[in-house]
Amino acid sequence: MDLIARVNATQATIDKWLDKTFEWGTADCGQMVGSHLESLGLSTLLSQAGTYTTEIGAKRVMKRLGASSMEDFLDKLGLPRIAPASAVVGDVIGFPGGRDEDHQWTALGVHVGASDILGFAAADGEDAIVRVGPVSVATVAWRVG
Repeated sequence: MDLIARVNATQATIDKWLDKTFEWGTADCGQMVGSHLESLGLSTLLSQAGTYTTEIGAKRVMKRLGASSMEDFLDKLGLPRIAPASAVVGDVIGFPGGRDEDHQWTALGVHVGASDILGFAAADGEDAIVRVGPVSVATVAWRVG
């Protein structure tokens, strides 16, 4: 995939998602990364996800679409796993997410260049919003294109 196309699609993702407040089914990491992948011309199952408004609903959708986790979902899309340190602009990044120890997920984000990722994060006592953060929190990554 052409680097200019990756940069342009990633900038469009930043423009669309930066500062959005987390909301299951309309503004969550799956929705953000799905729209990013589609902007790069990749086919996702985002249009088949249906509606959900809770964490339990999101897990039901994942199961219905044949995935047991966010990692499994991206693997099933055929994106190859890479070391997070190898990620470049436009690649998908996974990092620890969830509201507490009983609700852990691998949250998804987008590598936006240098050592930064775009993803949902919450500061103490605040709602999760899309922010730019360090790629050093990444635990897994997938090459796009």
